[in-house]
Amino acid sequence: MKRVTWKKVFSTGYSQKQVAKRNALSLTFAAALSSSVAGSAVAQELSIPCDEVEEKALAEAKDDEVKRISAFTPAAPLERVDPKYPSSAARKGREGWVRLSYVIDEEGRVKDPVVEDFFGSPSFKKSALSAVKKWQYSPAIKDGEPTQQCHQAVQMDFSMVGKSGATRKFIKAYKNVDDIFKAGDLEAADEAFQELESWDTLNRYENAWLLNLESQLANEQGDIEREARSLTRLLASNGQKRFNNAVFDEDYIAYVLQRKILLDAQRGYYAEALKSYSALQEMDEQETREAEIAPIVDKINASIASDINLQVPVSMDDDGRWFHTLVRNKFAFNNVQGELDTVEVRCDTHREKFTVAEDHIWHIPQSWGQCQVMVKGDSDTTFNLVEVAEG
Repeated sequence: MKRVTWKKVFSTGYSQKQVAKRNALSLTFAAALSSSVAGSAVAQELSIPCDEVEEKALAEAKDDEVKRISAFTPAAPLERVDPKYPSSAARKGREGWVRLSYVIDEEGRVKDPVVEDFFGSPSFKKSALSAVKKWQYSPAIKDGEPTQQCHQAVQMDFSMVGKSGATRKFIKAYKNVDDIFKAGDLEAADEAFQELESWDTLNRYENAWLLNLESQLANEQGDIEREARSLTRLLASNGQKRFNNAVFDEDYIAYVLQRKILLDAQRGYYAEALKSYSALQEMDEQETREAEIAPIVDKINASIASDINLQVPVSMDDDGRWFHTLVRNKFAFNNVQGELDTVEVRCDTHREKFTVAEDHIWHIPQSWGQCQVMVKGDSDTTFNLVEVAEG
């Protein structure tokens, strides 16, 4: 595969030998098998209430004391309905996934599910939303009373039992795109890539390799937004070592995480960069990569703690939604070009929804925990989200 030169966010000192790991990959081609259909969903629950901690207790607590002062029992799953595999996608062997976030209300019902991202057939989104709305929990309890629980997340994987490898047709088309790419004609390579991406027969294995190729195209084009998105989706499509269904080996996934940290640092997506670093730290035998990327993480943390405002330039996608995890407790919008409708703040212990007012500063209490903003507006609207420094 074509070598990709890492664009430096900060001074990294990475060697060409380390960067060239991507060249050593070989695509293992195997005929895809068709079998029975099964949809699966893996929930990653967070044990956090969705209401604010007592203000009086917080006001009396010192900074180094416990922030959350209440007895809390998290919601427990009672029933989880598997998503139905769309028949049209199943017939064609299409695989993919949907990532959702949602809230559990005081009666243990799922409320306000939102699709954060997906890959594969668009019909997967409808099926995933329909399924998660039927999930039932015993409600979270705080101070003896039922309460909401925020910041739930789940990825629903749509996969066919026994299906693995790439079809001969995919191999031929993939090699064609790669040959055009290696020849240096990026425009033609991108056109051929988009044609391949439009196929409605791609399985999970093919998805992962396709996204890997897109990340290389985006890198050569200097499009860090597209590259970061494709690498994020690659990780979601890769499978897991513990289930023995991973497409790429552990060392390459460590490289992808390393690369994502650099890209997210450059984009101002510091929470995502720190999340990738935590994932890298959890991997076996990756101490060298951890040490290499640690200076970048140190500079991210220094930027967060600084007295400089952090600015993230945004261009809304066609779906008119944008998600961002905050690293500070104050944020604002400026230089809005177009129409923004609402901003919903979903935090560990609270959520609020507002209309967007340019240059207004939102102050989030520390008791709400880490927060994600979901901005809705017209497609192609541009703006800056500013994470405001303390002081």
